[in-house]
Amino acid sequence: MKDKGGVNMKKAISIIALGTLLATNSLLAGGNIVAPAAEVVAVPVQTDTDPFYIGIGVIWAGVSRDCFERGCTETIRLKDSTWGGIVRVGYDFNQYIGIEGRALKATIDSDWAETTHYGIFLKPMMPVGEQVNIYGLLGWGHTKVVTDSTSLQDEFTHNGFSYGIGLEYDLSSKKDDYDSYKKNPDDVPAFDRPFDGQGDQEVGWGLWIDYQNLMNNEGPEKYKTNIVSFGVTYDF
Repeated sequence: MKDKGGVNMKKAISIIALGTLLATNSLLAGGNIVAPAAEVVAVPVQTDTDPFYIGIGVIWAGVSRDCFERGCTETIRLKDSTWGGIVRVGYDFNQYIGIEGRALKATIDSDWAETTHYGIFLKPMMPVGEQVNIYGLLGWGHTKVVTDSTSLQDEFTHNGFSYGIGLEYDLSSKKDDYDSYKKNPDDVPAFDRPFDGQGDQEVGWGLWIDYQNLMNNEGPEKYKTNIVSFGVTYDF
């Protein structure tokens, strides 16, 4: 009677030997063993924002004052409106608060008043959606009104509190703002807060319109001066 265990053992050894021989031949023939490609994981890169912006625009200035001497036969309220230009320079700390300096001069189409103003302001902000921003202005300003007419020449200067409110519109989309931070197409910029494209994260051109009160019943002649401005901004 044949030893079945011995026969099975011989078959197993033969199969192992044959497999080893085939594998060796494959390697000697130049066969390559290819490992599965590893998935490339993008690593977020910490990104620094540039919080500065500049703006240039047109202003309408309204001026009024009492007149009771030097050419005025009775106490009346003189009023004038002029046009001019404005420059804004600002720094956004985040999407809710910033600081802004502005300078303006209004002399165009003047009947008797020319207005000059510059100041520094705290700028609280409230984003509305991705592209609209409502802001306030609270700060200190230097304002000078020169009265120059055939019957009245005068100059009044006021240093003090000034305030305003305005609206900004971002012409770039949130995606455009995000992509502007990429040096390479596959970059994943990382920020100190979830990206919203607002405030210090905003990049590119925008529009604005605002109202600002420069003076309110100042001096013996009770000068009142306010402006409406509109123009374009660029966020770096």
